[in-house]
Amino acid sequence: MKEMIQKRFKINYENDAIASYIVLNVSSNEDILEYQIEMLNNNDCEGVLKLDTRQKNDEIRLYYNITSTLTLSQFLQRKSLKEEEFINILKGITKTLLSSKEYFLYDNSFIVDEDYIYINPSSLDISMLYLPLALDSNINDSFKGFLIDLIISLAKIDENSKGNYMQRILNYLKNDIFNISDFHDFLNDLEKEEAKGNKNKTSKPKQTNINVVNSHRSLANSDREVKRNYEQKKEIQPIGYQRTRVKPSSIDLVEEEITIKRKYEVKYIIIAILSQLIIGIAIVLGLDTIREAAGDDISAYGGITIIVMAIDVLLFKNLFKKENMKEVKTTKKTKKDKVKKKKINNLDARVKSKTESRPYREKQNLNMSKREIYNVNQSNSINQPYNEIAVSKESSIASINMNETEILDGEKQGIAYLQRMSNGMMDKVTITKSNFIIGRLPNYVDYLLEGNAIGRTHAEIIEIEGQYFIKDLNSKNGTFINGSKISSNREYQISNGDKVKFANIEYTFIEA
Repeated sequence: MKEMIQKRFKINYENDAIASYIVLNVSSNEDILEYQIEMLNNNDCEGVLKLDTRQKNDEIRLYYNITSTLTLSQFLQRKSLKEEEFINILKGITKTLLSSKEYFLYDNSFIVDEDYIYINPSSLDISMLYLPLALDSNINDSFKGFLIDLIISLAKIDENSKGNYMQRILNYLKNDIFNISDFHDFLNDLEKEEAKGNKNKTSKPKQTNINVVNSHRSLANSDREVKRNYEQKKEIQPIGYQRTRVKPSSIDLVEEEITIKRKYEVKYIIIAILSQLIIGIAIVLGLDTIREAAGDDISAYGGITIIVMAIDVLLFKNLFKKENMKEVKTTKKTKKDKVKKKKINNLDARVKSKTESRPYREKQNLNMSKREIYNVNQSNSINQPYNEIAVSKESSIASINMNETEILDGEKQGIAYLQRMSNGMMDKVTITKSNFIIGRLPNYVDYLLEGNAIGRTHAEIIEIEGQYFIKDLNSKNGTFINGSKISSNREYQISNGDKVKFANIEYTFIEA
């Protein structure tokens, strides 16, 4: 879906005095659904980004307010989550997709991609980008692929988590039949287990006419082991970081297997049988009356037959509905043995394509050949175009050697920092990482900057081969270089002596 969106629409970022936006330029040839725009503007659709439309020449621009949020990919690169936090994020996405029909929105018109799903880093609330267009895509397939990619390549779960939920979610995704509604129910079941403190219970979501066999696996096969199975090695290849997938040869089955079946309660089956007997007796007893009333009119007999069948259908529809089903569990004892893992063709193919061809997210700053970099010192106005600086792929890769230990010495150059005078004292912020985030969100940012005007994740300073750049992270009050406000989500080069202001707090950038 991501590739289709990038080819079909021109995407850029803008900001004004009060907000930051991701902007999609839509051709006038596109059939925009105006009633959906009205629904989004007139209703508080939980989990959907606020949308504003503006016309310019032959293009319609869709403005989505992303102020004070991060993309899901940005957030997960730095944040190690508890299992319950990760489940809540997934539930926020599934809830948004399922509730969209209440506002006459199409679930397949949401962009289900980690780079276009936004999250509030403080509350973990999800906001999704909705296109008011009719898109030809299968939301269940798109969402399933997104989940696999999210778990295998992006999500970092706290090592102290012991619920083994990641393994169980992966097992769930191996089912051939997948839909978002059942997956949402499955997440609810996991959440209830967490609330009850029952870590060993294994359950599957509700599925009609499907028998789910759920084997209790040994605690050694935790979610951390699963990730190591999929990404055993991290190597540098000609195109940047890639993963090598190692297939697990076998797994241990515990002695007990639980089979969960969904059946209709016996009382509803008895009612159905009795109703058929009553209808049959009524027809037999009233046969003479029917003959006298209908005579030789064949159409009358046909009408009576249709009426009886309609009554029968309504009766069965009310008796045999999902609410009247209950789960029946059966336990089967088996010998503990090692068996070869069954091949799950669809999932393995998806995992292989994701893990072997996708650049490793945590190291994505190594491949900078297509990165847009703006230098504010090369222009008199912030709105004028900036020169693009290309960073070669080879040089960025050559600068890293994973097989050698770097020798530290006292003469190492390139230390950079921000400084200002505050209450008569020097406030010095040393840039200690190649991706250094400044804001007021504890346990997430690299430097905690106090002040209500500062965003939770206000800005990021990036170091690339000894050069420094700054990027505003959708802050409300903006980031300034030498008095000029910069656009969000773009990297602007900063040099020694530049004045960098975060909202109303100004520093001087010093490069030693």
